[in-house]
Amino acid sequence: MDKDKRPIRPLWLLESPNHSGLAVASLHLAAGMCRAGAALEIFALRDGENSLDFTNAGCQVRIFPHFGQALIGGSARRAAAAGGVSLIHALSPDLARRGWRLARQLSAPLVVTANRLEEEEIRKAANFRGQLLLAVSGAIMERLVNVAGIARARIRVVRNGLDLNRIPRPRFAEDERPDASRQAPVIGTLGHLAERKGQRVFLQAVKILLGRGLDAEFLVLGDGPDRLALRNLADELKVGQRVTFTPQTVSGQLSQLDILVEPSFQEGLGVSVMQAMATGVPVVATGVGGLYDLIDDGVTGIMVPAADPEALAEAIWVLVNNPAQRLEMAKRAREKIEKEFSSDLVARELIDCYRECIDAFFGWNAGNAGTPSFLLQP
Repeated sequence: MDKDKRPIRPLWLLESPNHSGLAVASLHLAAGMCRAGAALEIFALRDGENSLDFTNAGCQVRIFPHFGQALIGGSARRAAAAGGVSLIHALSPDLARRGWRLARQLSAPLVVTANRLEEEEIRKAANFRGQLLLAVSGAIMERLVNVAGIARARIRVVRNGLDLNRIPRPRFAEDERPDASRQAPVIGTLGHLAERKGQRVFLQAVKILLGRGLDAEFLVLGDGPDRLALRNLADELKVGQRVTFTPQTVSGQLSQLDILVEPSFQEGLGVSVMQAMATGVPVVATGVGGLYDLIDDGVTGIMVPAADPEALAEAIWVLVNNPAQRLEMAKRAREKIEKEFSSDLVARELIDCYRECIDAFFGWNAGNAGTPSFLLQP
């Protein structure tokens, strides 16, 4: 059989099939993997709200709280062995150690994905003991090389993808123009409510915009440890009556927005930005990390310096007052997602990485090329 036609049976390791950015990105990619013919199975430590969605996408989620543990992980090990898995893929460095143990038990190669730029994530990745490390953006790859000291040959960039069957192409109205009866624009930010996500800067920008006389509705979508502090800050800034806080629990919330704001201080890639671009919502984002992989400034979005509420407010102001620019930017953004970030495209890239890793691990190419560089310890 042609080695490129051999069936791939990857086993993904996930904390929980919940509504986190990582789980949502994994769900989108899982759909592409299944359409590409991969017999994908997922082991999760805990159940989550999206389990059924993974099943509907074509893959099985099984809950094994102890996978990768020597004494009490036997049921997971037996289930993986019975499934004839080709490769173990830990979807975050948090699961790398468990993945390494399970891979050792099954004599299978291990792949780990780094999703975030935070120091803790990079530190965990520095202890990487598998065969191949994936980074979801070029920015993460550079930090893995320059900060964690991992050999570049052991890393591949495989970005997150979106299942565009779940996000149909928006209907862009060519003749849509604002008139006197148009309702106030809805401007929001979506994500985990934490200091690194920059929602405080967003609220400061809201104060500036209201001071300019902008009539708009502002949303903070999501939940997290900063929820109460952000509400208090909104009251201190005297914008509390104009900002609505809504937990991120309902799909399709992005379609309610006229502009998505991503004020993050660091971003691995930016799942909410990708979703907004696919949904036809123009984006204003800080120029940090993996957002450079997504946004062409002035074409598929607007980028501003981090921690600069004045610049953020100005960019929002410009878009609010230029509906034709918003429309054109939204179109270009959707086109970029279709061409570069569809889950079907990313799935094919990932399967190629899997085949490379499997071939090297089992020595199928050793006679021609010797030991591949990514199998060597850094």
